[in-house]
Amino acid sequence: MRLMAAMLVPLFLLGFLELGLRVTGYGASSRFFISSQIDGEKFLIPNRKFTHKFFPASIARTPLPLRMAAHKPEGTCRIFLFGESAAYGDPDPSFGMGRYLEALLESRYPATDFEVVCVAITAINSHVILPVARDCAKRDGDLWVVYMGNNEMVGPFGAGTVFGQKAPPLRFVRSVLALKTTRVGQLLDGLLAGLRKGSSAPEKWRGIDMFSKNKLRYDDAGRLRAYENFKGNLDDILSAGQRAGVPIILSTVASNLKDCSPFASLHSTGLDAEQLAEWDRLVQKGADLEAAGSFQAALVAYTDAAAIDQDFAELSFHIGTCQLALGRNDEAVKAFERARDYDALAVRADTRINEILLDAIQRHAADGVIGVDAVRALSSQATDGFPGKEFFYEHVHFTLAGNYSLARILAAKVTEALPESITAGGGKGLAEAEEQACDRRLAVTVWDQKRVWDVALGRISGAPFTAQSSHLRNVRYCKERIKEIALRTTPATSASDRQMYLAALERKPDDTQVRWNYAQFLERAGSLSDAIVQGQIICDQVPHAPWPHYFVGSVMAREGRIAEATKYLKQSIKIDRNTSQARKELGQIRARYPGL
Repeated sequence: MRLMAAMLVPLFLLGFLELGLRVTGYGASSRFFISSQIDGEKFLIPNRKFTHKFFPASIARTPLPLRMAAHKPEGTCRIFLFGESAAYGDPDPSFGMGRYLEALLESRYPATDFEVVCVAITAINSHVILPVARDCAKRDGDLWVVYMGNNEMVGPFGAGTVFGQKAPPLRFVRSVLALKTTRVGQLLDGLLAGLRKGSSAPEKWRGIDMFSKNKLRYDDAGRLRAYENFKGNLDDILSAGQRAGVPIILSTVASNLKDCSPFASLHSTGLDAEQLAEWDRLVQKGADLEAAGSFQAALVAYTDAAAIDQDFAELSFHIGTCQLALGRNDEAVKAFERARDYDALAVRADTRINEILLDAIQRHAADGVIGVDAVRALSSQATDGFPGKEFFYEHVHFTLAGNYSLARILAAKVTEALPESITAGGGKGLAEAEEQACDRRLAVTVWDQKRVWDVALGRISGAPFTAQSSHLRNVRYCKERIKEIALRTTPATSASDRQMYLAALERKPDDTQVRWNYAQFLERAGSLSDAIVQGQIICDQVPHAPWPHYFVGSVMAREGRIAEATKYLKQSIKIDRNTSQARKELGQIRARYPGL
């Protein structure tokens, strides 16, 4: 009895505390989807606080502000897309692979309403994707597409992360996350965070530059544990889909090989000063010869340097560049892959990640997993036989052409998994015609093309991209694309862009991403009243999204509609108190109008 009392009393107190915290509204749901009533209808929307148990709240990543009918409508094929920023569609999710996939499928099979639900989030990894998958398993999906692996080292619990412990054992990760699903666990985590001093977690989001100090060797013990954790999470993700009876398309993960030099390189351990000096001399000699166009001679010098230390990632990249210039593409791809694999800032899915994915495809093939080797498929379409700037803005994020190409590869596998009741009477179309059809459905305007390239240019103009040896030519390439778009721009372009938006919205009025781009287009064109109208429609369609409310409030303020602007700005902050732009705008209004 004493033993039972010693156990039951604490459990009772913890249960009472948990109940009290829930009743008082403390903490957040650990589910990915939460219920919402929008215009009297039941929808499921992403939980904005879902990632708070993985990231500090001030920089927590948020899902796309989508909405999904709680009960799947008749005639709808629901496809969940899992992954990180590449699957999300960064830098602009309105033109992501999921969006192109949906447009392709609707173009091929017009009798079916395809719903590609992108549950990918930037900066996450398999530790985060697993609970997302378990929630999606309950949401009446017809198919899953999994494209993940870039963030295993730098995401939560990765070997090079800045968000907490580095590559702990998988059982420990699962225990910590299970505790954080409770309100008591969230309270404890909050108290510990308040007591913690000198935390290495960043206060502001700074992209991949946040991880630059956490360099990893190829054989780092934490890195090896992270691969094992990835394998364990991947198997559990696939098992969750299989238990739900959902076919799964699992893809390898492609990255920019030839136009993305390593972000950081480390020498092999154990080299003495004399060896390092000779290595430096040979590399400098090779660099001078390469700059002069003497690629064969440069390759000799680089190969001699590699005999001293072949682990330095940048050296492998230069070897690949010379091999490519000499037309030895097979040797070049091996060198470029080695440069990526030994990159000490591990933000690209490497050979070992893709081997784990291929192994899982083989082991789970009999259980309904359909494999896609995106690496090989995209390489076959690339100019030199391996992907570069034609598919990627920088290291892993796809250009519009890259997203379309990958969507087309995935669509072929989706067709294999669809029932004959859908595929009968439809089929594969000509690539050129399909690409144009997709661009019309997604409203890929000239204005949007320039806008996204401007974002890409801004990104690679900061650290850690500025330290890359490929930086200057990548900046030059971005500027060339922007200039090329400018040359296509005529006085009639604005009108044709507007017509493309209107046609896309007439076809699909609930497409909030097209409408969001249209609202921004109108605002930039000076049509402020029209921009407000479009923004208000978005606020009604996705009332849980802070950005449309900020947008409407900001534009209203410019029109002098101060009282209304204040209302929208306050709502933006209510949805997300970290919306700093809305706080700044509201502060400026209050400074000008103290009586409000």
